[in-house]
Amino acid sequence: MLFLLLAVGGALLVATPGAAGVSPCRFNGVRCKTNQDCCSGVCTPDVCVSPSTTMTTSTTTTTSTTTTTLRFVDNADGTVTDNQTGLQWEKKDNTCPGIHCVNDKYTWNSSGSPYPADGTAFTSFLNMLNGGATGVGNCVSSDRSSQTGGFDNHCDWRLPTIAELGTIVDLNAAGCDGEPPRNGPCIYPIFGPTAADYYWSSTTLAGGPDRAWTVLFFYGAAGPDLKVIDHYVRAVRGGS
Repeated sequence: MLFLLLAVGGALLVATPGAAGVSPCRFNGVRCKTNQDCCSGVCTPDVCVSPSTTMTTSTTTTTSTTTTTLRFVDNADGTVTDNQTGLQWEKKDNTCPGIHCVNDKYTWNSSGSPYPADGTAFTSFLNMLNGGATGVGNCVSSDRSSQTGGFDNHCDWRLPTIAELGTIVDLNAAGCDGEPPRNGPCIYPIFGPTAADYYWSSTTLAGGPDRAWTVLFFYGAAGPDLKVIDHYVRAVRGGS
């Protein structure tokens, strides 16, 4: 039988003459797109090859898997992690008296002008979380060479900024839907018991050093108040 060798696009093809013209095919080892391109009738993957003794055709079904990462995670140690902001929050509880008691209020400032952060929110609440004399552990060893405690083994608990505090407001929480006045608290329920009231942030009012910003969880709104007023607090750590 007479074979014609053709060079097409740099690929070596072989063809047999026929009444209707020439139908070229590609030798083994030559790149191809479909089985019909190859003299062997097998193109895989993208190269002509010899057919195997047994041909098996299989259909592969691709399954799309969606992994959902929860935004808030209860760490089962009295804290909640927000995977969106990277913040770790203190959970409140109903153990009263206790450092996490939901009913406790604190001041931002106690000495007056220039209104430093010397209220009980800092000298009592945060001091205890971070291993103060009556706290949950000493954050520094007796020779001051290492950290040895603090709430959840951290010594960097602080009050959140007003922007941070606003990230845990949930206007869709039960009792917080509809038009004001709402019943609150307007917060994600994973944070445990929360007073539907004012919570201090660490942010001082610009132009008003005697006031700091609060979030009112009764409405889920923010507003400034005098630093000497008693309000609720919730500690946080981490973030950027």
